[in-house]
Amino acid sequence: MGSATLRVLGTAFAMLATLCAHAAAQDRSWRHGIIEAKSDAGFQVMAVRAGFAPKLGLDLKYSYFQNDVIMLRGLLAGELDSYEGTPGAALLAGARNAGIKIIGCHWQNVVHSVFARAEFTGPGSMKGATMAISAPNAAPDMIAKAYLANNNIQLADVKFASLGNDPDRYKAVASGVALATVVSIEFSVFGQRDGIKLIARGSDVMPKYQRLCTITTDKLIESRRDDIVRFLTAQMQGYRHAQASRDEELRITREITGIKVDDRRPEFMFDEAANPKTGIDPAMPIDMDKLAWLQEKLIAAGNLPQRYDLGRVVDRELRAEALKRAGLQN
Repeated sequence: MGSATLRVLGTAFAMLATLCAHAAAQDRSWRHGIIEAKSDAGFQVMAVRAGFAPKLGLDLKYSYFQNDVIMLRGLLAGELDSYEGTPGAALLAGARNAGIKIIGCHWQNVVHSVFARAEFTGPGSMKGATMAISAPNAAPDMIAKAYLANNNIQLADVKFASLGNDPDRYKAVASGVALATVVSIEFSVFGQRDGIKLIARGSDVMPKYQRLCTITTDKLIESRRDDIVRFLTAQMQGYRHAQASRDEELRITREITGIKVDDRRPEFMFDEAANPKTGIDPAMPIDMDKLAWLQEKLIAAGNLPQRYDLGRVVDRELRAEALKRAGLQN
């Protein structure tokens, strides 16, 4: 066999290997839903941007959504392979035997908080006033109603307006359409400029309410278990890398969101995310006590008729496998 023939065969084998690798990546595509990009956007996508998912042979694709209720519907419809959101909607769906599992929780404290215009003088100001919220059972809705309940304000005494995403609700308060709302804590950066004040941190209103857990389906756990472990591993590595790479995370956040350099919200949210008391834990622990606490809140609010075994909606084994691959302590 001549050298020219060997070169041709070598090129052919190289092309075949490339095609096989590409096919494998296509087979290992993973569709993950995330909340519309805000000032922590770099953390959301670092598993891809820093190359962890590709190194694991996973073609990880992100899709943005307005709230976690919409993402849950997309997951159940087979349009997503996983999503990250507050666990409330997942617990409600689990009570109806929806066939879903919480497989990790990376942001341990909710950042959505209660804001109001300057004329707000106390919880009593909400009687007869309008409060801007989001979709039923999404984090802003639950925190708003918990704040009112904690302050003995009857829900029937308040007008609720569902007004889209955080910027929409913030603008509703700034323009006088609503007296109060629940938006991400990052808006405190320029609230004073707009005559809007922080009146309660969400982590104080609902201290055990986790901001972000990752949810997938029983069907996918059965059919694509190894891909889920790869996905969780890449996410863990991405969160750890983002916390250790401040400038990179801020650059990616501004690139995605278009937030200008003089707008300090990304810096504010990086500090929140990097703070072990308020932020992200790359090990993505699943705190059953917090989930049980949330279940009680949902029952008290009338959203859940009764308690059920939360083991039905939790899978800890996938996370344990991912921790080993990611090189993190359990």
